[in-house]
Amino acid sequence: MENFEVAIIGAGIVGASLFSELTRKGVSAVLLEKSSDVSNGSTKANSGIVHAGYDPVPNTLKAKFNIRGSQIFPSACKRLNVPIKQCGTLVVSPESGREALEELLARGIQNGVSGLRIIEREELHTMEPNLADCIDIGLFAPTGAVISPYLVCIALCEEGVVNGGVVKTDYDVNKIEETETGYIISSDTQSVTAKFVVNCAGVGANKINELAGAQVFPMQYVKGEYILLDKSQNGFVSRPIFPLPTKAGKGILATPTLHGNIMFGPTAIPCEPEDTTVDAEGIATIKEKVLLSVREPNYRKTIKLFAGVRVVSGDDFIIDKKPNSRFYYTVGICSPGLTSAPAIGEYLTEMLIADGVETHPHEFVERKPYINTAEMPRKKLRELIKSDPSFGKIVCRCEKITEGEVLDALRSPLHPRTVDGIKRRVRPTMGRCQGGFCLPKLIKLIADEAGLPMEDVTLHGGTSNILLHEVQKEGK
Repeated sequence: MENFEVAIIGAGIVGASLFSELTRKGVSAVLLEKSSDVSNGSTKANSGIVHAGYDPVPNTLKAKFNIRGSQIFPSACKRLNVPIKQCGTLVVSPESGREALEELLARGIQNGVSGLRIIEREELHTMEPNLADCIDIGLFAPTGAVISPYLVCIALCEEGVVNGGVVKTDYDVNKIEETETGYIISSDTQSVTAKFVVNCAGVGANKINELAGAQVFPMQYVKGEYILLDKSQNGFVSRPIFPLPTKAGKGILATPTLHGNIMFGPTAIPCEPEDTTVDAEGIATIKEKVLLSVREPNYRKTIKLFAGVRVVSGDDFIIDKKPNSRFYYTVGICSPGLTSAPAIGEYLTEMLIADGVETHPHEFVERKPYINTAEMPRKKLRELIKSDPSFGKIVCRCEKITEGEVLDALRSPLHPRTVDGIKRRVRPTMGRCQGGFCLPKLIKLIADEAGLPMEDVTLHGGTSNILLHEVQKEGK
């Protein structure tokens, strides 16, 4: 049985942030994830926006961690070698919403957001030519940004691994035993011990709290559906565009993704914990509500519909510990949870160290970025292909991803072995054809690298097999 100082349950953006923070301080930490890869829950189906912090109610945990998280993100992305688009964000409204927009401005100033300002119609429509004609006024937050939420989460986990931490996937915790020195955390097939345990399980947080004998909380599960357009629509908007927020949330937004797609959503529909289905009613709602902010998009360029589930528990984040124990928990980390995650990781680390977690002198190891041939200078690319011809073989035509890039991802610190795992690292199957051309090649590369039959390669782990059997084997 492996022994650790800290065990973190749940490898979404909050668990990953804590894992990185601890390992960079020389803490022996293990990150336990029930699915086949990290960033496989709410984090992967996220708008990818680093919120400036004008929306949370002042003096709440949401406000505190939103502001601190937005301050951390630019330097964190630089350290992680992942891109960030520091484009700012806009909340827009007809003239009738001026008072509400000014209230947001005042709230943002109270929260400590820097650079906020009201923009009038002429400047606003110059900044964003595809705003709806009814839009007269906007609140510009220059500290807002766009990231890839799953790429940041993966990078944080990789950073933790190269700095001495351990990630265990397919580890569905079903038993937590308290001992004199800490805890035994078990799945059906494995057990580890740790002096401290932190529950970052997101949608599954109550289950983990119950296993540890900690308080459980009322939870509401909310599904957010999205429409994604291909890169031909890049430039439709140049930054996230929000309508005036309501009690239901920030509303249907229009936003560029980090990689040049355009995205609309999310809805906010009560659902079951694992319900990521998309239906016609939800998509119709997006198409109707987005017109409150922007002109009619070209939905003929839609390449994907998807949904994620977030959990809400009351009006604020819950970050606490079981009394007289070494068991900590995070509950209800909904929006602005992505932005807040680095600050939550920082805060939990301070709590743990104050309660006796041992840190050790540690020489930081930088996490290496994935090779990106599309952004390489031609001379450097020619040299790379000469040294390794696999970087001259295109696997994904839409995204121009080479065999070498896929192999680089397969050999990265977490050793992903699913199609979705490779997709989130280097983007094959994310283009216009959604894997129509590259999927067979991708399956073969994964199978060869893992030493598996092609039929055993899955989309996202478990029973999500893609092939039933090979039609032709050994020339027959």
